[in-house]
Amino acid sequence: MKISKEQLQKALEIVKPGLANKELIEQSTSFAFMDGKVVTYNDEISISHPVEGLEIQGAILADNLYKFLGKIKEDEIELTVEDNEVLLSTEKATAGFTLQTEIKLPLNEELKNKEPWQRLPENFIENIAFVMTASGSSMNEPLLTCVHVNKTGFVEASDSYRIARHTLSKEMPVDTFLIPATSVVEVVKLDPKPTRITRGKGWVHFRNRTGTIISCRIYEDKYKDLSSILQVTGTRVILPEGLDGILAKAMVFSKRDHILEEEIIMIIKNKNLKMKASSDSGWFEEDVDMPDFKGDPIKFVITPYLLKGILKETRTCELARDRVKFEGTDWIYVSVLRDPKEKK
Repeated sequence: MKISKEQLQKALEIVKPGLANKELIEQSTSFAFMDGKVVTYNDEISISHPVEGLEIQGAILADNLYKFLGKIKEDEIELTVEDNEVLLSTEKATAGFTLQTEIKLPLNEELKNKEPWQRLPENFIENIAFVMTASGSSMNEPLLTCVHVNKTGFVEASDSYRIARHTLSKEMPVDTFLIPATSVVEVVKLDPKPTRITRGKGWVHFRNRTGTIISCRIYEDKYKDLSSILQVTGTRVILPEGLDGILAKAMVFSKRDHILEEEIIMIIKNKNLKMKASSDSGWFEEDVDMPDFKGDPIKFVITPYLLKGILKETRTCELARDRVKFEGTDWIYVSVLRDPKEKK
């Protein structure tokens, strides 16, 4: 059969985040081909995407297949299945890949018990993208590594030092769940963005209009009630103009392998705001005057991705003795203040 190299390559790129780094589960480092789609599974997430004209049933180790397609310049390739091999041929070259005809991934056991698909609230993906960077990373408190999606119509995340909450446009069509922020990162990357959701036993599934499905393992525990912490009363402060330009420079030095590990330090004292960022390869800081600031020195840490979103909405914050709060029409962000003398 002939197949579009670009289409197959794009499908593999879409599902690639669902591969495991090591094969702790059999075939979790393989692309599984079944029912006209390619699927990956790593026990935390599973991603599937349809490929037109694909007639393979089985699993192929991902690494060589993915690399080989990246080296092919032809637009169309010939795909043949012979015994336990898949042959990919161009005009002058042929490569054979071992095909495991039995798919051993636990897809039926884990992912098949779905409820009917429901439409997501408008801007749901943007809303969970906003709050996810306030989550923690310590597995000593696993619930704080999650985004809390509440059926009543809000999403939130916290690492116990910072909290972000966003009100949804309507109630969720599925029951409340907790989804790891690391999985949310992959959900919000999908293009086009997901518009449908359904629940399964221990899993939540998202689907976009091109047929990509990302399934994420979830917690069903009860999340902490953060409402009282969000109540901040203090002094209204307007941050100086031009912070978005300073932030763009700071983000060069805050870059990490994972977006959830990135952070910016903000220090306000002596009528001056200092923005700082650092990495193993360098550091950055820039000052900007705040002549109207009369409060005690303050310091807080924020994810640059989140600060960028906040600055698009407002430069006004509220300073209390121990917390700073930014608030918009349907969102709120609160961070614990730190000692400005504290080294970071």
